[in-house]
Amino acid sequence: MTATATAPTAGTAVPTRAGTPPAPPGGGTALGDDLERQLAHWVAAARSFLDAEEFASRQAWESVEQQIGLPVRRQLGAVVQDLLRSGHTATEVVRRARHDPALLPRAQAAVLRFRRLYLTVETTLDFFGQAVNSRTSPTLREALRTLDQLAYQSIEVTLRPLGRPVPPVLTYLGDGLGASIIRAGIRLWAPGTVNPVAAIKIVRHNLYRPTSLFHETGHQVAHLTGWNEALRDGLGVELVDDPPLRSMWQPWSSEIAADVYAFALTGYASVAALYDVVADDRTILRWPLGDPHPVGWLRTLLGCAMCRQSYGPGPWDGLEEALLTAHPATRAEQSTVPLLLRAQARMPQLARLCLDLRVPGFRDRPVHALVDPHGVSPAALGELERTTGAALWTSPHWRRTEGIRIVALAGLREAERPDRTGEWTERSRAWITSGQRAA
Repeated sequence: MTATATAPTAGTAVPTRAGTPPAPPGGGTALGDDLERQLAHWVAAARSFLDAEEFASRQAWESVEQQIGLPVRRQLGAVVQDLLRSGHTATEVVRRARHDPALLPRAQAAVLRFRRLYLTVETTLDFFGQAVNSRTSPTLREALRTLDQLAYQSIEVTLRPLGRPVPPVLTYLGDGLGASIIRAGIRLWAPGTVNPVAAIKIVRHNLYRPTSLFHETGHQVAHLTGWNEALRDGLGVELVDDPPLRSMWQPWSSEIAADVYAFALTGYASVAALYDVVADDRTILRWPLGDPHPVGWLRTLLGCAMCRQSYGPGPWDGLEEALLTAHPATRAEQSTVPLLLRAQARMPQLARLCLDLRVPGFRDRPVHALVDPHGVSPAALGELERTTGAALWTSPHWRRTEGIRIVALAGLREAERPDRTGEWTERSRAWITSGQRAA
């Protein structure tokens, strides 16, 4: 973020900073005129921020639920008003400098500060405008509203029993392979601006198989409950006998917690979807310095191990076999191979730790005490499918009460029946895009 400097008072020495040269001894009138012209431009541009439709269409704003759109609009409105007040203050300084050349350095600094502040506010508004404006069609508006609701439910199921407030969620469509989140409560680009919602990017290839949504909400839950720190400490204890392996795994605790959360909510569907993202021969065995994500090869093995730990044998065994056949550990960098193989040998214990670790922020309970992965086992999802029949895909009741498990069911069927993947993708698409019509 850009820090706003305190303007010096009249008559004091003005330090010279990069980009803020002292006013020349002559040409004061020309400089004053130019500063007023510059500032008038930036202030006029800032006034355009008062119209939310400068950033997103009316239809896009209206498609955002009130509990999401209202805090966003309120926060953005406050940011713009603060910006305009800063513009008014800078204008007063410039006008005074027109009559007192000694104030010209201070006026120059004020114009530069306002220009920089404008750009941070513009970045903030552009982010939310582009997020909201990704709802470019009726189909996408319905889909993203459904994902807003599913994401909120996935946070609520854990935070509500803990007595913690549940932040609203704004989902948006973005590019790339993987989803991402800007957590609620963190500071944004404009000074003093706190993100009022959990803003989650979902990518197009997973729009109708949105298990990655729950990885991102896992980040929000873990941040608010201290799960990341608890898991980091738990990994340290589990791997105390192997310091290099411990040093490898502990920095990954935040991404591992998010993977565990997605698994607890959607089971094997999350593991198969994750593998589709990381299964690139150029990167799946790489360990980039400082990357908070586990090596893709290990992430997939951990997901399969969690499936075995929770459900016993199943289609994840075939996925693991395919992984090891397509990407043998020996293809990794020579220095990484021993770490990968030692981690593979300890994967059952690591999976057990991830699922059974007692977290202080969960009231000294494991994650499965709040979100039980057995609820999305193949057997449990099959029972849901049998008992609800065709109504599962059309009923507003089942949408409200079983929405996350419906995502898990569709993802499971798509993963275990490659010959019917297209059919299940279309069924999921129809369900996700029919939210308002079904309700």
